[in-house]
Amino acid sequence: METLQLIVISLSAILFSIGGLCWKPARRFILPIILSGIALYCGLIWWKAVGLLICLAISLSMPYGDKTSYPLKALTFIAMFASTLWLGFSWWIVISPVIVFVMFVLSNWKVTQNIVFWRVWEFMTGAYLGITVSDLITRL
Repeated sequence: METLQLIVISLSAILFSIGGLCWKPARRFILPIILSGIALYCGLIWWKAVGLLICLAISLSMPYGDKTSYPLKALTFIAMFASTLWLGFSWWIVISPVIVFVMFVLSNWKVTQNIVFWRVWEFMTGAYLGITVSDLITRL
């Protein structure tokens, strides 16, 4: 199970980053398909896996760019992690959107944007999503 957790965290971070760098379907569709498939493999009921897939695909397609207001960005980050409620509850669902939002702000603030640069934010956001899912699949 620990190997599977490592795979989930790593794939989430990498696919989320690829989705931001050059190929959006990696984040919007491939990542939700893989995470839902792994959850199904670990024992999640099929209709919950479909719910997870749909909610992740929608939330990972929501806006958080320059033209998006900060309240909508916060809602997007909350939706990303709330999508995993199909697997059950984890404190990572509560903690991760806060961390992701703070890192997002730091990546856009001149004083810290060279420390928390954009690729760090993308990778860590994907990693936190993977951490959340990997925590929850161990309980299935």
